[in-house]
Amino acid sequence: MSDFFSELMKSVDSLTDEQVNELMSRLEVKRAGSQNIKELSKDEEIPTACPHCGSIDIKKHGRKSGRQRYYCKDCHKTFVETSRSLQYHSRLTPAQWRGLLLGMVQNLSLSKIADMIDTSVTTVWHNRQKVCMALQAMYGEQDSFVDIAECDECYTALSFKGKRDPAFFIYTLGRMPRHNRTYEEKVYYLKKYGFWNELQKDPVMLENLLSSSNTYKRGISNDQTCILTCKDRSGNLYVKPACIGRLETADVEKCLQGRFASDAILVTDSHNAYPGFAHKERIQLEQIEADKHAKGAYNLGRINALHARIADYYPKQSERAPATKYLDLSLMLFWWLEKNGQLSTTDKVDKLYALISHDIATPGIDYESITNRELELNTKGLVPKKV
Repeated sequence: MSDFFSELMKSVDSLTDEQVNELMSRLEVKRAGSQNIKELSKDEEIPTACPHCGSIDIKKHGRKSGRQRYYCKDCHKTFVETSRSLQYHSRLTPAQWRGLLLGMVQNLSLSKIADMIDTSVTTVWHNRQKVCMALQAMYGEQDSFVDIAECDECYTALSFKGKRDPAFFIYTLGRMPRHNRTYEEKVYYLKKYGFWNELQKDPVMLENLLSSSNTYKRGISNDQTCILTCKDRSGNLYVKPACIGRLETADVEKCLQGRFASDAILVTDSHNAYPGFAHKERIQLEQIEADKHAKGAYNLGRINALHARIADYYPKQSERAPATKYLDLSLMLFWWLEKNGQLSTTDKVDKLYALISHDIATPGIDYESITNRELELNTKGLVPKKV
C-alpha cells in the first residue's frame, strides 16, 4: 500500500486539470464517507418545532438508519432533521450529497458524479434538478441593475433530449427525432410506430419527413433558444432563457421590465429589440454598431466574457447542454456559481449543503413536479408550453 501511495504522489504532477478535479472529487467523497452520519449531524440544528403542525412539544423517538427521529405529542407524527428538506426521501447519505454538490460545483457530467458517489445517473439527475429548483425558489428573480449594464443574447439549440413520444416529433414538430437515419430507416421508424398508413393520406408531409435532414437551420431560427443576459459593473447579473428564435422587444420587456435604476445606462449591440424597451423604461440606451467594438467608454466586454463562460459550462463536444425544458434550472445553477465565484470550492459545497439541509420555501419538489413543469420561455406558439 505504501508503494502504491508513493507512486500516486509521484504521478500527481503529470495529471491534467480534469484528472486533478476528478481525483479531488473522489477524495472529498472518501473523506466525507469515512465519517458516520452521527458525526456529520453534530453541527446540525435540532428541530425546535414539528414540521407537520408547528408544535414545540416534541421528544426524541429512537433512531432509524443512523438518524435521530422525533415524535410530536400534539399531531402524533414522527419526523427527522431532514423532514421537508431536499435530503428527505432522496436515498442519498450525507457523504453522497456532498459528493453530488461537489460534482455540480465542478461542472462534472452526470455519469462521472454517479460513478463518484456510487449511484445511478437517474438519481444524480433527479437530485441535481431538485437543488436547482430550490435555488430558483430562493433566487429566481435574480438581480436588478444600478449603473452601466451590458445586455446581449446568446443562443443554444432547441432540444427535446429525453422526449420519448414519437407522435410529438411527427405531428407537433413536423420532423423526425434528430438521429442519423437512412431513407429505409426512416420508413421503418414510421411503420414501427404506426404512422405510415396515416401519412399515406398526406403525401406532402410524408415526403418532407423522408427527405428532411437532421441538421439544424443556419443562423438564428426557431431551432434555437435565446438566452438573455445582462450584467452591470457592480456585478449584478441576469441570465435566463427568453424565447425560441430571434429576440423581440416584448421578450426583453417580460424579462427586464422594472429592473433598471432611473440613472442606469443600458449598453447593447445594434439589435432593434432594445430601443423600444429603453424608451418605455425611460433609461439611457447606448448601442454599439455591428462593425465596432466600443462606443466611447461603452463596450460589451463583460457580457462577451460571460458568454464565453456559458459556452464552457455547456461544452459542445460532450453534448452537455440540457433539454430546453430544464435550461432555466441549469442556468439558475450557473447564475449561483457566478454570484459565488469568490468562494472556494469547499465553501460553495458547504453553502449548498446548508441550503438542502433546511426547510425549503417551495414544498413538493419531487420527480413529478420536475418532469411535468412547463417551458419557462416564450415559445411563440411553435411548440407547446408543456412537452
